Amino acid sequence: MVTSTKINAADAPQLANALAEKAMVGEAVSEYEAPLPPNPSVILPGGYFDPVEGQITTAEVRELTGADEEAVSKLNDIGKSLLLILDRATLKLGSITPEEGMLDALLSGDREMILLKIRMMTFGSDVSFTSKCPSCGESQSWEIDLVDDVPIRKLKGSAQFTLQCKAGTVEVSLPTGATQKEIIYSTNKTSAEIDTIILRSCVKSINGMPVLGLETVRALGLKDRRIILQEISNRNPGPQLGDIKKACNACGTEVPLPLTLAELF
Repeated sequence: MVTSTKINAADAPQLANALAEKAMVGEAVSEYEAPLPPNPSVILPGGYFDPVEGQITTAEVRELTGADEEAVSKLNDIGKSLLLILDRATLKLGSITPEEGMLDALLSGDREMILLKIRMMTFGSDVSFTSKCPSCGESQSWEIDLVDDVPIRKLKGSAQFTLQCKAGTVEVSLPTGATQKEIIYSTNKTSAEIDTIILRSCVKSINGMPVLGLETVRALGLKDRRIILQEISNRNPGPQLGDIKKACNACGTEVPLPLTLAELF
């Protein structure tokens, strides 16, 4: 009778000769079960509309290699590094090989979901670090599973929406890769200036008048600006890395454990 047991793939080269010898003399050989490779497919929480393929809801990625590491090591900016990783390791959008501009058209949340999958394909889904519980002060090791512990927000409704503000009716679109790239390449910007870039990219019209430049969103009242930015944040799909929480092993208090894509790579 042939028994079935799992064998670690790492041991396969060392076991090859022994297995062959057993087979030659007719001994029962354990059935070799190679581990399944990681699934390279990722579900996009927002989705991308292609005029030919229609609505695309998946992407395919690969793990990073030494060639990728060399390319990224030449950059000294983490934002630009993430852009390069995304460009190099995204193989497909649906069944389409991404052409120039396609990744820029993705919602920022979809791009972050793809980057998270690239990280898991390359380094695995486990993240470990040590910190103190803010409630009881107990130092402990935290284990985070990027598959199970990261909340994923799906797009509800459309990526375009309307708000009623003091300035009137404001038509807004969620940020895309083009928005992210503009922010990354805008060096030495204050947080208020970055907000203006986001608003200029996302606010499409005010009272039916198209927004064509920075001055229009600079002229918005501070309250309106904050309302629009908050609504964008509330609606933006993708992995909510800032919302990870775990119970403290000592006192049981739920502890916020926010992560960033920069930290994961």
